[in-house]
Amino acid sequence: METPQNDNTNYYQDDELEIDWMGILGKLLKHWKQIVLIGFVFGCLGVVSALMMTRQYNVTMTLAPESQGRSGNINSITSMLGLGGAVTSGPDAMNISLFPEICQSTPFLASLLDVPLTSYVSENQLEVGVKPLQTTVYRHFSGEDKPRKGLSKWLSREPKDEKPYTGVEDPTELTPRQAAVVRALGSSVTATVDKKTGVTTISVITDDRLMAKQLADTVCTRLQAYITDYRTKKATADYEYYVMVADEAHDDLKKAQEAYARSVDYDRNVILQSATAQKDRLRDEVTLANQIYSQLAQQRELARAKIQEEKPVYAVVQPAVLPQTPMNSRAKRVLIWGFVGGFLAVAWYGFGADFFRKLRSDVKEKMEQEQ
Repeated sequence: METPQNDNTNYYQDDELEIDWMGILGKLLKHWKQIVLIGFVFGCLGVVSALMMTRQYNVTMTLAPESQGRSGNINSITSMLGLGGAVTSGPDAMNISLFPEICQSTPFLASLLDVPLTSYVSENQLEVGVKPLQTTVYRHFSGEDKPRKGLSKWLSREPKDEKPYTGVEDPTELTPRQAAVVRALGSSVTATVDKKTGVTTISVITDDRLMAKQLADTVCTRLQAYITDYRTKKATADYEYYVMVADEAHDDLKKAQEAYARSVDYDRNVILQSATAQKDRLRDEVTLANQIYSQLAQQRELARAKIQEEKPVYAVVQPAVLPQTPMNSRAKRVLIWGFVGGFLAVAWYGFGADFFRKLRSDVKEKMEQEQ
């Protein structure tokens, strides 16, 4: 039983592809000057690429929303007011998992276009008189605040039918230039949600460190305001309704009280049964109007408390911090270019040259055989 296994092992060992590592090493040593030269050339290209690249800065904020079990306060208010049954909170349609979609929505991004931004200026630059650039999100992401010359200026000019930007009146009817700016802004602003913990991470990437911080703060504030407006919209509408009907009930109560008071004053010395019945009817109307107004006033106060209860609270776990270093390193880019050049040179002189020489020889031999 052992002999066939040894035969198979020998068969596979004979069939294995053997690589002459010493021969490859000899080829690399023979052409080491060419390899170093190619790596140096690619490194120089990397230096040019690094000098031309736009440095990007990333600012990240982390928000932790409150838990959704918040009906206890409202239940205590209803018990205190004597309204009976518990008030329970149903599932919220504006789930935290929708935060990324909200940040990428056109209305939300369009609302950020008029946000003012200020460029970063170091202390040394301030000492020599350099002033920070005052711009807006639209001007920065459209490139209007960057000087353009030559071909880039010709390529970036606005279409003839494009009007100067004066603000977004309707986010569903953007001009081509505005739509392009919104897309560029959307690629720079992202939001991710951890579905297990509910923690929301907002990330903003721009080519200016201070602008990245300012934009991250604004996105965080606008996102909280957007969610707060949605969460309190129905509660606010309910409160306004109860204010209206409570005011109407209060007017009815005052009219009923005035009518009852006039009846009492007029029929003070009258002992007729009809006058007594009239006063009793007016007194009952006052009592009923007072009960209705009291109930509506309680509902109004409960609706007011519901507005505050529905306002979401976010704890800023990680605030926006001014980044000190860019996310794309120039030195790293130079090293990558040099490594790629060296790898290609090693691959060519170690394997590629012989492979293509053999391939060309095989093709030439096959063509001669066919002829």
